Amino acid sequence: MKIKIETDASLEEEELIIRCRDLSEDTIELQRKLQMLLKTQATLPVSNGELDYFLRFPEIIFLETDGNRVAVHTKTQIYSTKQKLYELEELLPFHFMRVSKSTILNVKEIRSIHKNITGASEIEFADCIKKTYVSRSYYKALIDKMTRS
Repeated sequence: MKIKIETDASLEEEELIIRCRDLSEDTIELQRKLQMLLKTQATLPVSNGELDYFLRFPEIIFLETDGNRVAVHTKTQIYSTKQKLYELEELLPFHFMRVSKSTILNVKEIRSIHKNITGASEIEFADCIKKTYVSRSYYKALIDKMTRS
């Protein structure tokens, strides 16, 4: 595989083109990783009172619906956004996952899961006292994702 970089000052935005003989698993994986990297560098506009912030995705540990807004949790703060949970699900990088109707979390921040066979299982995060829950219907998919990450 060759890697080549060309500069063009006339471009309005950067463009990355991958040329390949055929669409192999390696090429698809490369594309997925590049997209994930770009998403990781992106920010989410949120607010806390009268102040607007721009959180980098790795700072977010989980998001949950709170009435008509979405609460965005970091290890130390809670912000809010007007975006809907399903819209955020599309924006977030691969290591975020919906774990209930009302919650999406950052899989990389999970420290432990207290399994509950009859109901939702409690999730604790690394270096944080905050907790959330994974519903029974999402539990297996979460465990699978954690073992693949």
